[in-house]
Amino acid sequence: MMTKTFQYCVYGALFGALFPVVSTSFDLLIQGLPLTLSNAVQIQRDQPLHWVIDSAPVFLGLFAGLAGRRQDAVIVKVLELTSLNARLHQEQENLASLSAGLRQLFDDMPLGAAAYGAENNLLSANLAFAQFVEGSVQAQTALEQEVAKLNPTEAAQEISLQTNDVTKYCLAWRVDLVGLGETRYWILLTDVTTHKAREKQLVTASKLAVLGELAAGTAHELNQPLNHIRLVTANLSNLLKRLPADTDVLQTKVDAISGSVMRAGKIIDHMRSFGRSDPATMEQVSIESAVKGALILLTSKLHDPPIQVEINLAENLPPAQGVESQLEQVFINILANAIDAIRDTDPSTKRITIAGSFAEGLLSIRVRDTGGGLSDTQMDKLFVPFFTTKEVGKGTGLGGSISYGIVKSFGGNIVVSNWERGAEITVSLPVASRT
Repeated sequence: MMTKTFQYCVYGALFGALFPVVSTSFDLLIQGLPLTLSNAVQIQRDQPLHWVIDSAPVFLGLFAGLAGRRQDAVIVKVLELTSLNARLHQEQENLASLSAGLRQLFDDMPLGAAAYGAENNLLSANLAFAQFVEGSVQAQTALEQEVAKLNPTEAAQEISLQTNDVTKYCLAWRVDLVGLGETRYWILLTDVTTHKAREKQLVTASKLAVLGELAAGTAHELNQPLNHIRLVTANLSNLLKRLPADTDVLQTKVDAISGSVMRAGKIIDHMRSFGRSDPATMEQVSIESAVKGALILLTSKLHDPPIQVEINLAENLPPAQGVESQLEQVFINILANAIDAIRDTDPSTKRITIAGSFAEGLLSIRVRDTGGGLSDTQMDKLFVPFFTTKEVGKGTGLGGSISYGIVKSFGGNIVVSNWERGAEITVSLPVASRT
């Protein structure tokens, strides 16, 4: 295909070639001379500006070529601009498509996200965030207040909210951003309400399993005061048949019955409180009460065979932050494992030591046994679900993992190690906040 430059050169040259022929023919007609070659040559010789006429094809061709070249350049620029405009239009469509895709991803992702401005004003929120607060301004405000306390460099924190008479839980964290227009920070959250409910069900099931395992021993413990009451009442009956009876002796018998009733009642009441549903929120928990409550339910295991238990709790230990029945469940699991570990050892060395101390805002409760210790594999897997060293049918393997989860939910930690005569488990808990 010919370019405009080439076309214009050809047209200009043709025009220039015709120009001298036409002009010469015109001169011959004016002078009344015949149109012959000799007359045309003569006219060219006599014409003073014949060189202009003769060079016309060259100059007109060059001029036409320059004009064509200029038009080619304009056409190229037009084509370039057209191509650029098409690319820009395509880029705009791509950006619009990408923006729509990102918005769709933002709205549909399961992680709740909300953007906030410099004045803590909500700029944008996705569907997961809106579903968590359920349109409750009160819940949203409470969430914002809790997240505002977080350090952006810290890990996510568990937050509970009351929305429409339902307690909901989430892991939330704050991300500060700069250079994104009005946005100053994001609140990101993941709803763990269902997970917490299942976790609570698992803890309850484990608690009932503990009660089931202790049922036989507890029945034995209840049978002892009942037998004692039966014997004492029979003795009282005999004394009353031989009136007058010694009132001091009668009072002693009545006191003995009262003591046995109180012992049985204490066991029953504690089993009932232990099996009760846990409160929805954490509370102040006495370490001493939790330890002694665990020992009450483990009385039968500690008596058969006899095991020495030494309690060394520091005086005036502050309360821990947690749930008493759950903390008691942790100690039951730890102590039950310690009892099993030393069951077949020398009777003179069967000892469990419970020590409690407070330092730097943390309560530490250490439980030691004299069972010879744990292997590296056992220590690594002690808090893994379904891991157990007991025979089939004698353990679920959930005690360690549930204890670990309970302590972590209180903001504490639990670790296992060996000492020179056995295993050692240390539970660290934060002190309850003062209200």
